[in-house]
Amino acid sequence: MLFMSSTSLSDELSQLSKKSLTTLTLSALDFVIPGDYENSTSLEDMVQMVTGDVRAGRLQAISNHVDQLYAEDSGARRAVSIYQLTDAADKAVAAAALANKVGEKIGILSFLSKFTPKADTTQTVDLCLKLTAEAIAHLSLHGMSAESVGDWVRSLNGDAYSNESALRFACIIGLDGLIPLGPDFLQKVSDKLDGGGTGLGLADNALFKKLSGFIPGGDVGAKTGFVSDLMKSVSAPADAFIQRTGLTREKVADKLRALTDFSDDKLDYVAAFLDASTNYMSHTGTQSVARHLVSKSAARFNYDVRA
Repeated sequence: MLFMSSTSLSDELSQLSKKSLTTLTLSALDFVIPGDYENSTSLEDMVQMVTGDVRAGRLQAISNHVDQLYAEDSGARRAVSIYQLTDAADKAVAAAALANKVGEKIGILSFLSKFTPKADTTQTVDLCLKLTAEAIAHLSLHGMSAESVGDWVRSLNGDAYSNESALRFACIIGLDGLIPLGPDFLQKVSDKLDGGGTGLGLADNALFKKLSGFIPGGDVGAKTGFVSDLMKSVSAPADAFIQRTGLTREKVADKLRALTDFSDDKLDYVAAFLDASTNYMSHTGTQSVARHLVSKSAARFNYDVRA
C-alpha cells in the first residue's frame, strides 16, 4: 500500500522548520537562484510571495482554495509523500556511509566494512534514487505519468525549475554528487551503470524499497532498469545546470564553511553529516508543491502568475 499524505497543505507548510541546519544549508546554496531563498512556512506567506497581494481577506481566500485543490489533487499529495519518504530513508543511508568512514579510520571498528557498502557506492545509490524521487514527484505534481521521464529531463533547465525546485536540484547535485563523489561524479555514476550496476545493490536499498511502488515497472528488474535509464538521461541536463549556475565542488564547500569549519580531506564526512542532519528534499518539496498550487489558484483569482 502506497503511503500518501493526508495532512492539509497549510499544516504541511507550518510543520517546516523556520531555522535549522536544513534552512541554513539551503540559504548557503541559494546562489543558484535569483535573489535569496525565502523560507516560507505559511501558506498565506506563500500566497503573498506569489501574488504580491497583502490584503488579509484575499490571502485567506486563496489559501483556503489551495487547501481544497491539494485535497482533491492526488498527484500533489503523492509528490509530497515521495519527498517525505526520500528524507526518511536518507537517514539510514547517511548512517551507513558514516559508519563506513568510522570503520576506515578506527581500527577496532574496521569490521563494519564487512556490512556497510563503501561510501562511494552508498552515495552513488543515494544520488540515483534522489534523482529518481525528484523526477517522479515532479511528474506527479504536474499530472504526468512517471514514465514521462523525457518531459522531466526537458524541464530541468526551464521555468519549471526555478525557486525552491532549482535549489533542491542544486542540493541533490551539490550535496549528494559533487561533495561526496567529486567533480567527476556524473562519470563515476555512468561507469557504475555501464557495468550493469550489479555492485550497487539498488534492490536491497531502503529508499528503493520505499519508492518501489511509485517507480514504473512490473518487477524489481524493470524498476532498477528505470532508475538506470533515468540516470543516463539526466546526465547532460545536470551538467548544463552545473555550467549555468556555476555549481562547483569548491564553491559548494566554501559556502558550507560558513556553517562549519572543515578541511578538504573531510568533505566525505561533511556529506554524510548533512545527509543525516538535513531534510532538504521534503522541506523544499513541500514548498514547491505549495508554490505550484498557489500559482494555479491565483490564476483563478485573475492574478497574472505562472503555474
